[in-house]
Amino acid sequence: MPKDTFINLPIEKQEKVMRSAINEFIKNGFEKANVGNIANIAGIAKGSIYQYFENKKELFLYSVKWSIDLLLNKFGKNLVLHDKEMDIFDFFYHTSKNSMEQIREEREITIFIQDVFLGKYDNLTNESMSYITNISEEYLLNIINVGKENGSVRKDIDDHLLILFITGVSFKIKEYLMNKARNQGEDIIDEDYEQYEKEINALIELLKHGMGGK
Repeated sequence: MPKDTFINLPIEKQEKVMRSAINEFIKNGFEKANVGNIANIAGIAKGSIYQYFENKKELFLYSVKWSIDLLLNKFGKNLVLHDKEMDIFDFFYHTSKNSMEQIREEREITIFIQDVFLGKYDNLTNESMSYITNISEEYLLNIINVGKENGSVRKDIDDHLLILFITGVSFKIKEYLMNKARNQGEDIIDEDYEQYEKEINALIELLKHGMGGK
């Protein structure tokens, strides 16, 4: 976590530092990322970074948390299942399409999270993913509970086993799609949704047949 000197900065200045750090990590990875470059882009002295964060690793890990929080604050309302009678698998389909269109507004942040997800940052992957995993599990638990109440999810399977199932299946599909795009010299967020709709529908069908209640 950052020091109080960072927390006490105006939000706009915090954001400038974080976006500068993320830009540097995307370009140069963690090991080669230069704190001086981050400071220059942010318009602050290099020493200020160490007044805000203990070291580069702490800055990187907070960059992951900050990015997730920013995306959730901007687009999280679109991930809420308002209709408690809606089949959750229909909900997954609609949110997957809407989310891909919306996160293009934060292209660099999204690419950074994709890089974390795909293990670009080597030894920091597990620590980086822990916050993402916790947020994901909390979100899925709420969806599963709604699904069990409206009958679209089986009630005879433990919630945490269902979370493992959804996470495991969706993780591998996401990894496949992201790598497929990267191998073509693209990022998945730059592609039309229709290009991946077949795979996403297959994922949703797999989930539905494995845990669907109807």
